[in-house]
Amino acid sequence: MNATTRLGTSGLRLRTATNLAVLLFVSVLAIKQLSTIIQPMVVAVFLFFAIRPPAAWLEKRIGHPLLSYTGVLVAFLGFIILISQILFSSLSGFSSEVPSLTPKFNDKIEWVEGLQFFGYSVDLEGLQSVVSIEEINRLVTEFIGSLASFTANMLTVLIFLAFIILEAESLPGRIMAAFPDESNRFDSIAKKAEKNINVYIKTKATVALGQAIIAGIVLSMFEIPGAFIWAFLVFILDFIPYLGAFLSFIPPIILAFIQLPITGFVAVVVLLVGNQQVWGSFVEPQLAGQRLDMSPIVLLFLVAFWYWAWGLTGMILGVPLAVIMKILLESDERTLPIAIMLSRNPPSSIEDKNDDSVSID
Repeated sequence: MNATTRLGTSGLRLRTATNLAVLLFVSVLAIKQLSTIIQPMVVAVFLFFAIRPPAAWLEKRIGHPLLSYTGVLVAFLGFIILISQILFSSLSGFSSEVPSLTPKFNDKIEWVEGLQFFGYSVDLEGLQSVVSIEEINRLVTEFIGSLASFTANMLTVLIFLAFIILEAESLPGRIMAAFPDESNRFDSIAKKAEKNINVYIKTKATVALGQAIIAGIVLSMFEIPGAFIWAFLVFILDFIPYLGAFLSFIPPIILAFIQLPITGFVAVVVLLVGNQQVWGSFVEPQLAGQRLDMSPIVLLFLVAFWYWAWGLTGMILGVPLAVIMKILLESDERTLPIAIMLSRNPPSSIEDKNDDSVSID
């Protein structure tokens, strides 16, 4: 390679890096400042991917796409309303038990502080200022309140979703007519993104629901207050990688510590952790085929970023958005090295990567 060629290649890489930096800066500003518009639109896109398979199945039987999508949406909204009613009822029941649970919590703290381990005792005074039944109730109430505010924005989501459904049939043809030279690449990106997102949604929803049902049964068997709330938390927080499962365990474990003898407390901990490990380590890989090819550090960074931008909704949407981002980066040779840097198991060469996908199935 002569000096002119090297200079041209270096200049191309510099321009690509500069363009990506400008695009990233503008995107971050838009995501944060225009969240009231962009967030419902993104939710609508993922909701479209989620309802498209059952709507397509229903369309084959009734022969009308709009009726099939309407039927699936009505069923989905009815399910959301039912879960919301049960959730708020469970929250009211738990809140009414907080005054009686607080003395039990203080008694258990005093009991632990009275234990001696090789002549040393445990001081939990600092822990009591951070963890308490009132604090758990406050955090859960705020969490469910954030879900309620999200539900209140469903009208905006449904408006975006209606336009997406109407555009879904004609948009590919318009893209092919407008960009004939790039139509194959756009089609490949769209199909790969839809395939991966569908697999992700189907897998995570199945695994999260399975974990939540078993966790709810376990907590109900041990008569833990607010069992439905904690099972719901297990379902929602399982969509947050790495941290979600740990966070969902904290309230029910604290309540088990208060309510149960030491054997019952250990049993609850073992059953909850074992339930998560079975579904996360064995069932999920079987359903998805393999784990998402994303670096754990990258996923944690993206979860933190989306939490900063959109709160809890952003944390849940962070992984599928990462899938789309990685597919887009892989679709262009200039950004392919970045996609490789984001991978958990990078190929030995870029040529090998050209034959792979971001597939999680």
